[in-house]
Amino acid sequence: MQNEEMWSLKEHGQKGDFLLPFSVVNTTMPDFYTTYPMHWHDEMEIVYVESGEFEETIDLENYRVKKGDIILINPRILHSFRFVDDVRTSFRTILFDMGMLTSNSTDACSINYFLPFLEDRFLTPVIISRDSEHYQELKEAVQLLITAYDDRKKYYEIRIKSGLYQLFYTLFSYYYTPEDHEPSIKDTTTRNIKIILDYIGENYMKPITIEELSEQVNLSKHYFMRFFKKYMGTTCIEYINDYRLNVATHLLLTTNMQITEVSTQIGVSNLSYFNRIFKKKYHMTPKEYRVNVDNH
Repeated sequence: MQNEEMWSLKEHGQKGDFLLPFSVVNTTMPDFYTTYPMHWHDEMEIVYVESGEFEETIDLENYRVKKGDIILINPRILHSFRFVDDVRTSFRTILFDMGMLTSNSTDACSINYFLPFLEDRFLTPVIISRDSEHYQELKEAVQLLITAYDDRKKYYEIRIKSGLYQLFYTLFSYYYTPEDHEPSIKDTTTRNIKIILDYIGENYMKPITIEELSEQVNLSKHYFMRFFKKYMGTTCIEYINDYRLNVATHLLLTTNMQITEVSTQIGVSNLSYFNRIFKKKYHMTPKEYRVNVDNH
């Protein structure tokens, strides 16, 4: 089921399997999501926008992305997306473990390019638009990977791995610039946000207080709430609810749990409250969502 695959991709990062940690997922908004909360993972993510527009937040910066854009999200970078202006949007997401290219850490490619890249010693763009120089070469490299994964013909694993090298050849040749990276205030902010999001991801199924979250990053409750709203663009309670609702949609479509069980599973003990926040986000009840989306 597409929604189950999308959840696995976005929530857990690692996709594919141990032998080929690589995946491509097709997403259409608003069919499955209207927002996806801020998150991060160890894998690299590349998004090709096939149609429409949406808003993406990457490394605490906001971008409006549109048809044809290629989005480059480096490993361990905070990012989220949201549906905007009722514009129906579809995009393909490529997710892969950089270990596919760095398994031999002593060869010239790893030493000169990939390891420095993973250490943030290259200045890397986030959005490559259709009017960018060398865009066509990058688009062809991205589409080769998507086609190889979609078709999965014999020897496709070789085609994907060679395609990744071609992709990075293009990126290093035309888009990546060597740069010494010095720690900054932004690095501290990002680290604190990751600590908070990891804590929510590990504890969303039970009550979470502002006090316990603020303690994770040694901030006062008052400063923590301002900090969260400033960098996440939403209140902490709204973020937690959004996170829980994304888990709920996954459970509704991939299990036979009763609505009350789903509500309890995501840490919302009040069924009326669960129904209310669910309907506010998806414009239908959990029961209607299970029927309508599952049959889409």
